[in-house]
Amino acid sequence: MKDAFFTVHSGLPREAPGDAESLGWALDLARTHARARVLDAGCGPGADLALLRAQRPAARLEGLDLHAPFIDRIRAEQPEVEARVGDMLVLDGAYDLIWSAGAAYGPGVTAALAAWRDHLTPQGAVAFSDCLWRTPRPAPAARAFWDRDYPGMMDLPGHIARIEGAGYRILGARWLGAAAWEAYYGPLSDRVAALRPGADADLAQVLDATQAEIELWRTHGGDYGYYLSVVRPA
Repeated sequence: MKDAFFTVHSGLPREAPGDAESLGWALDLARTHARARVLDAGCGPGADLALLRAQRPAARLEGLDLHAPFIDRIRAEQPEVEARVGDMLVLDGAYDLIWSAGAAYGPGVTAALAAWRDHLTPQGAVAFSDCLWRTPRPAPAARAFWDRDYPGMMDLPGHIARIEGAGYRILGARWLGAAAWEAYYGPLSDRVAALRPGADADLAQVLDATQAEIELWRTHGGDYGYYLSVVRPA
């Protein structure tokens, strides 16, 4: 089943919602300078590294991900980026910005913020997105999906509390808009359709689950969302 999952996700531009506008907003809010050292932690196939390069072309960009094929793709498509396979909690040196789009849930947001704190320059910042509940009473289908895929998903007050509890202050934060979700789900939907013909049982099961996830967002996306926070140690 794992092989079928990566078959579906192979070749996609990104692995989480995001877009150039929201990334640019975070860069400006964090005052990330032109020659900053920037890490994309949990970089996936490198979509945000390309956006970072477009907006800060003189920056030193690094990508870090556990999935080696993602890193191989970045090395082939973006040779100017220093990309490596590794744990996002194990860093070397100090960064002006640590960016992480939808990836901190893996080790846990609290653990990620704790690990990153000592790897920021004096004016460095962390910009990360995480999926949160937007309503105290989500639709049962939304609750069932996220309780399975992200048990313990927080609401906004809980999210703010864990950021502050990790010793950070919030410079600014916002919900990602529909365009950021479409940037992820649009290509994913096309990929599902392309793989349908001739899919074996395992692949068909993953395709069905992926399509159900997309339809869940189109139906109940108001109940949850990705929240982009720009934070700095207090």
